[in-house]
Amino acid sequence: MEAIPFYRAAHLLPYLEFLRKLGAPVERGLRQAKLPTMVDERADVYLPSLPSLAFVTAMSKGEGIDDLGLRALQYLKMTDFSAHFVTAARRSPALHSMLEGFRTLAHLEDPHLHFWLLPGETTVKVCSLYRCPLDPQGQRYQDWSVIMALIVIVRSFAGRTWCPEEIAFSSNVPLDQFVSEQFPNTRFLNGQEAVWITVPRGLLSLPPRAIPVAAAERRASDSEQKDNAERPLDLPSSLRRVLAAYLPDGCPPIELAAEIVGTSVRTLQRRLRQSQVKYSDLVQEARFEAAAKLLRDTDARTLDIAYELGYEDPSHFARGFRRIAGVSPREYRRQHRVY
Repeated sequence: MEAIPFYRAAHLLPYLEFLRKLGAPVERGLRQAKLPTMVDERADVYLPSLPSLAFVTAMSKGEGIDDLGLRALQYLKMTDFSAHFVTAARRSPALHSMLEGFRTLAHLEDPHLHFWLLPGETTVKVCSLYRCPLDPQGQRYQDWSVIMALIVIVRSFAGRTWCPEEIAFSSNVPLDQFVSEQFPNTRFLNGQEAVWITVPRGLLSLPPRAIPVAAAERRASDSEQKDNAERPLDLPSSLRRVLAAYLPDGCPPIELAAEIVGTSVRTLQRRLRQSQVKYSDLVQEARFEAAAKLLRDTDARTLDIAYELGYEDPSHFARGFRRIAGVSPREYRRQHRVY
């Protein structure tokens, strides 16, 4: 069954930062778009893409900002990327290996993105395709998300003022004056089959500049990275990943899940039954995966983890965790802690 499009919440945070500086009603907009309101300190959770694009589009119209994508994504930083990629970036001897690393790790940011490098005589095109259909405005925001991510990566080698000679968009939404002001010497192409930026071949051998360590960066295990890469994407697995972002707001009801998927409760239940999955089991699995990560990667008390995952009674958390893992949360931490 078709998966729900989703992405790391870190890529929404620049929008929230920019909009809050304007005094925009961010929390109200998040609620109206059926997005969790407690995402600022949880960059690694996965958010559903289509409600997120609806949120950005609504905020753009409400604030009268046609170029919201570019303005907000100027707040994007290297340290907003996954810990795996930031670690790989620090170890990259040159920009070329950095771009190759992003090509292989981009699924950690958004599993529906496909990247490749297309060498030319004097430049290399860094290209991307998004595998989910979007409306024109949503496609433009998606294009900017990819383009600004690539520019941030190249600038970590070439300097903060570097700009591509060419930027290509999949969408045909017109560009405004602000875009030309930010990229005065860049050629823009609309309506292309893929998104890309051009990078001079002479830059590919540049060594990295200093990349700061993100305050929240933690070492994730190799097995976890492999699991994220190899786990098949279908409706149950993608919904389970997305539900984790909603747990701090309480146990997400199936009505909310149906809105996220874009269908009725009855249809969602039928589609899950086809995979022999119950919605209640899906929520429990989402809670277990989130709890297991917190137990492995943090020093948080089990009491705080229980509340973080939406449990009103911590004893219910301990029983539910033991039912899946076969051991208590404390014993699981002792066995699996990543140091």
